[in-house]
Amino acid sequence: HFMIPKTGIEMYQQRLFALHKSQIYTDLDSEIDQPNYQDWLDILKQESDLIQDKIAKKSDSSRLNILLGDSLSMWFPNNLLPSGKLWLNQGISGDTTSGILKRLDIFAKNNINNIYILAGINDLKRQVPVAEILKNYQKIIDYLQYNYPDSRILVQSIFPTQLPTEILTFSIPNSLIKQLNQNLAQQVNDQGSIYLDFYQRFTNTQGNLRSELTTDGLHLSLEGYKVWQFALKQTESRLSKNRDHNYQKWLQESAGFPLDGQSYSWVSYQVKPGDTLEKITLKALGQEDFDYCDLIAIRNNLISDIRPIDDQIEIPQLIQK
Repeated sequence: HFMIPKTGIEMYQQRLFALHKSQIYTDLDSEIDQPNYQDWLDILKQESDLIQDKIAKKSDSSRLNILLGDSLSMWFPNNLLPSGKLWLNQGISGDTTSGILKRLDIFAKNNINNIYILAGINDLKRQVPVAEILKNYQKIIDYLQYNYPDSRILVQSIFPTQLPTEILTFSIPNSLIKQLNQNLAQQVNDQGSIYLDFYQRFTNTQGNLRSELTTDGLHLSLEGYKVWQFALKQTESRLSKNRDHNYQKWLQESAGFPLDGQSYSWVSYQVKPGDTLEKITLKALGQEDFDYCDLIAIRNNLISDIRPIDDQIEIPQLIQK
């Protein structure tokens, strides 16, 4: 059925879409009121070409991050994307691993830093066997490694669900998602790429997607995207600072650590009303840049910027010489 615009922006977008189809807005019919898969491919290709031109015109060596996936990636709010990089959103609603495999040639050609992949939930919805999903992932990674040898390929774990709901009546068992994630982690590591296990960040005590993080049991709410944003910020920071698993383990167990030519010890701190990780870091280190915030996050295994009041954490304290 024809989608009636509710805002001026929606009407403007429909008119542009009609012109793209060589039609006038008043002649729009139900056949073209929704963009199809090819329409999305065309847009992604144009955006990829445009950002490549943008990079070429910059005097600095701008680096590009790509979100590659389905509707979860597609709806990632622009204002939540970690700063300091150019981002290209290559998500298409409803896409599968086989669909993504067929559209890898539309990326920008150069200066891609990190490619973040999240796909597979729509495969599971369509009851595609886990073995077939893994085979598609293997081909995706092989293609990207060959064509973008200087880029990092980061495969994110598939997020949990809370299905069925009143809105989405189908079911995707979390046991099946965990099985796929477990196999995917092994395969990604075997192929020499990076696997990011974000699954537990989204779960409640029953192992389902937390209610406040979802709009319908599958897709993310704004709060859900903030959880994902924090995970991406931690990933970006740790990659840029070479804070690998060995470093994280050392920082969690150490009595102190050096930073910017000074020495710090760890002391207990009780979270106060209004405290955020950023504010706590500013008090402790005189800095609010996320690279500093993540030192405290690593020490305390934090996966959120907000801490419960009266929570006890450890923060750095300058050792006076």
